[in-house]
Formats: sequence, structure tokens, C-alpha cells
Amino acid sequence: MGQETENPIEFLNAAEEAVSAYSELKKSLEEERDREKNAGQALEKEKKRVQEKIEKTIKTRQDEVTSTYDAEIGKIDTRLKKATQEREKARKEGVKGRIRTETEPFLVENKELRRQIKAVMKQNNVSSFCTTDVFYTFFKPSGFKEILTLILVFAIIFALLPYIIYMLIPQHKEFMLFIIYLVDIFIFGGLYVLINNRTVGKHGETIRQGRDIKNRIRANKRKVKKIKRSVHRDPGEEHYNLESFDDEIAKIRQERNDVIAKKQAAENTFETVTKNIITDEIESGARETIEALSKDFSDSTEKRKALESEEQAKALELSKTYEQYIGKAHMNETDIERIREMLTAGTATSVIDAVSKIDHPETGEAETKGRD
Repeated sequence: MGQETENPIEFLNAAEEAVSAYSELKKSLEEERDREKNAGQALEKEKKRVQEKIEKTIKTRQDEVTSTYDAEIGKIDTRLKKATQEREKARKEGVKGRIRTETEPFLVENKELRRQIKAVMKQNNVSSFCTTDVFYTFFKPSGFKEILTLILVFAIIFALLPYIIYMLIPQHKEFMLFIIYLVDIFIFGGLYVLINNRTVGKHGETIRQGRDIKNRIRANKRKVKKIKRSVHRDPGEEHYNLESFDDEIAKIRQERNDVIAKKQAAENTFETVTKNIITDEIESGARETIEALSKDFSDSTEKRKALESEEQAKALELSKTYEQYIGKAHMNETDIERIREMLTAGTATSVIDAVSKIDHPETGEAETKGRD
């Protein structure tokens, strides 16, 4: 027979000690699990801190390298922009000078022609009004533009103007329109005929000479416009002496390309060398701390595993030695004490009997009354 039947009190005492030891073991296991968790979190926090420091340091150093070269490139771009603007200004001045040179003969000739027309009119006692473009447009037109202008002005004066006046008269009647047209023709037509007779009619040869001079001036103006268009459209720049500007711009562009090449080389060196050096330096500085934290975590893990193995073995031992008699539900100090009291008081004949009465109190009471 086993101890549970031969000496149940000692069996219960042993069970109570085993339960107490198992509780202490589980408590130690939970504490070790907490230590392992805290050690793991501390290790991960330190690793994260180190990684963030590496990333921040690398970004700061990289930005410093980039900003230095970018600032230099910005200065060069400012110089390049200024040189380009100066070149464009010189080109515009060159274009103006070329136009001035190529159009000068025609401008000088027109100046002389204007002097001649004034002299001709003065010599023949003709009004200075006969030297104006307005006079020749209305009284001696030549060319499509002047003829079209004359037709439009006549249409306005002799057709549109009378009708507008007619429409402005309140309660107007049709006969009024006829009268307005007659008055308009009489006034403006008569004025036109009067001026024409006293100029073209009286000084026809002089006006004809003036017309010829005006035509020559107009032809020269066309040539000047043509020259201006031709110069502006000419893509060639050999006339403007821009070589010094081109040399300066080429020099600045080469300088810019050199700085860009240096920047790319510096960035490449940073990526392949400097970044690794920074990483190694920071990791070296934190290596002792990380190794200590790693050891704490490793030790806690090993200890936790050992306690888990011990706890598993103790659980199996409790199950094999005590639980099959006392029951898993009663593997606690309170129930074991109750069982011990029942055995001491004689209300139970054995451990199993006491457990049965605890599980089924009504049945146990009935059996006690039956014996009574």
C-alpha cells in the first residue's frame, strides 16, 4: 500500500510541501519571464536608439556635403545668369547698331528729301500744309493704303455722318435726311473742292514734285522696315562681337560642370566609405552596452527555459504522486488542510473518502447520518 493509505497525514504534509514548492517555482518562472521581457525590450530600445542615431548622423553629414556643393553651384548659376544677360544686352545693342548702320543712308536721304519738299513748297509760295502726309492722302493719294484711307474717310463723311445726325434729330422725317445729305455735300464737298483748287489746281507741278518726293520717302521707309526685319530674323551673330561673352559663359559652364562632378564624387565617396565609417563608429561606441544587454537577455532566456523545464517536471511529478489521489482541483493548501482536518476528526476514513465528501458534501452527510 502507498503512503496515502498507510500514513495519509504524512502524505498530505508531503503534498502540501510539494504544492508550496511548485507555487514558488511558478512564481519564480513568472518573475523570470518578466525579467526576460524587460531585458528584451531594453535591448531592442538600445538597438533602435543606435540605429536612429546612425540614420540621423548620416543624413546630417550627407546634407552638409550636399549643401556645400549646392551653395557653390548656386553662386555659379548667378554668375552664369548675369553673363548670359550681359551677352543678350550686348547682342541687342549690336542689333540696334547694325540697324542704325544699315538704315542710316535711307534715314539721311529721307531727312534731305523732307528738306527738299519744304524748300520746293516755299520756293513756289505753296502752303506748308502741302508737305504733310494728310494732304497727299486726301488730295494726291498714291498707293493702296492712301487710296483705301481716302475711300473710308469719304464714306464716313458723306454717308455715315449724315445718317448719324439724322438719327439724333427727335421726330425725324425722311425729307430731313435728304436735306442733311445735301448740306453735308455742300459743306464738306465744297471745302474739299476749294482746297483742291487752291493747291493741286493752282500748283499742280509743285504738288506733283512733292508727291514724287513723298513716294521716295515712303520707299525708303519700306527699305528701313525691311532691313529691321531682316536683321532681327538673322540668326547669325558674327556682326556683334560676342566672342568675349561666349568665352566667359563657356568658362562658367565648365566650372559648373566641374563642381557637379566633384559633388557626385563626394556623394559616391560618402555612400561607399564615409557612411560605413560613421556606422562603425556609432556601433563601436554602443557595442559594450548592447553586449551587456544581450547577455542579460540571453541569461534571462536560459534561466527561463530551465525554470520552464523544472516547472514541467514538477507538474508531472505532482500529477503522478498527488493529483491522482487528491485531484487537480484540490491541489492547494486550503483543500489539503480540510482533508487533513477531516481525517484527524474521523469524518473521513481516507484521503480519497475526504476528497469525495468535499466534492459531494450532500452524499457525505447522508452516509454519516445512516451510520448514526
